[in-house]
Amino acid sequence: MRRLIKITFLAILLCVGGNTFAQSYKFGHIDSSKLLAIMPEKEQAQKQIQAKAMEFDKGIKEMQAEWQRLGQAYVKERETLSEVMRSTKEKQIQDLQNKMQNYDQYAQQEIQKLQSELFKPIYDKAMKAIKDVAEENNFTYIFDVSSGVVLYHSNDSKDVTPLVKAKLGIQ
Repeated sequence: MRRLIKITFLAILLCVGGNTFAQSYKFGHIDSSKLLAIMPEKEQAQKQIQAKAMEFDKGIKEMQAEWQRLGQAYVKERETLSEVMRSTKEKQIQDLQNKMQNYDQYAQQEIQKLQSELFKPIYDKAMKAIKDVAEENNFTYIFDVSSGVVLYHSNDSKDVTPLVKAKLGIQ
């Protein structure tokens, strides 16, 4: 009798537990890199970054021209210069070369910093729209297929790009 009660209880537990596992999950996917590429804010950010890069490029080109001028003058005068003057000119050329390398590193860091500052709000806006679409449409998961980590998605996974574009007001 006890055994029959245990088996009945186990059967009931399995039936109730089976319903819990039988829940349907709704999966979606999006290519976030394509979404970010079509956001209008991205174009304005790109223009600001390019303007800053051109400013740094102008500075580097001016230093390179000065470095070339110093180098050519040194080559022409080298044989007529005293050892002290030769050493001084060589140090001047080396210092300018070091300054150019430091400036180039600084420029790259500043461009990366500006890129982060300008793209973060754009990225955050896109992620908020994706989250809102997921909540409004009861998605369990939305995968980003641009990362290359998702190796497969079936036809049961819905492409949420049109929904997110509509949420962002993008055609």
